[in-house]
Amino acid sequence: MPETLRPIDDEYLTEAREPVSFRRPDGEIAEEIRCVLADDVGLDARAIHVAVRAGQVTLSGIVRTCADMRRAEAHACAVSGAASVQNDLQSKEKSEDCGDESEAGSAAKMGKPEYDR
Repeated sequence: MPETLRPIDDEYLTEAREPVSFRRPDGEIAEEIRCVLADDVGLDARAIHVAVRAGQVTLSGIVRTCADMRRAEAHACAVSGAASVQNDLQSKEKSEDCGDESEAGSAAKMGKPEYDR
């Protein structure tokens, strides 16, 4: 007589984790950031250049507003494998909320170890 199969409890399932020394290829990180930026309908990402070297992301180019600068930076920070994000974006529209007097920026808030602005 066959045994009935019991469902496996979640606590016994092993987690799939990357090895400690695993580092995602820079090309993959850059491509994912470009895709995420392009998928954001409120952001014109055509003039945003993405460079990645050893997990260090640099955003450069020109966007419409300061809000777009922060938005692009937040998208880059959210991509797995991005160790830090340097935001060198320039805004066409100058406003008071573009200044560096704001807090450290979304990269620091999102737990990234390094942040340069």
